[in-house]
Amino acid sequence: MFASIGSFLNISTDMVAELVEEAAQSTGNTKLSAAYGPTRVYGKVTDRKAGKYVFEAFNQGRKRIPEGRYAILVDTKVMEPALLVGTKAWVDPAVWPAVGNEVMVHAKGGVAWLGRLVSLADAQATIEAAGKEMTIRDVEAVHVIVLSERVAA
Repeated sequence: MFASIGSFLNISTDMVAELVEEAAQSTGNTKLSAAYGPTRVYGKVTDRKAGKYVFEAFNQGRKRIPEGRYAILVDTKVMEPALLVGTKAWVDPAVWPAVGNEVMVHAKGGVAWLGRLVSLADAQATIEAAGKEMTIRDVEAVHVIVLSERVAA
């Protein structure tokens, strides 16, 4: 299993073993975020009850959706217990979204919602968050959360 995890995270099997050992001995921060690579934090929660984020324009105002791996700060309870308030989650646009994935669904205007993917078709995504389903229209991107902290800072 360590080999699969290492391959996915692009780190050595020895590093995976070290991280597992460290996590078993500690409830504090680990080296995992550093091992996963440097990532910039994007997005800010604008509606905690709905898990709604806003992504400000960057790249001289031309873009609102990050292209490479990025992180979000979980500042909403809509995905608890999977994603705890006060933790960081890493998002990878290169991973194709599948039903059941925890995702950020980006729509027009720089808004995005955090949730568990229920369906995706025809520029519409249905997600489940806080025990409720929501359909998002005008979807521009769906990014998969591939890694998250499990202990709030």
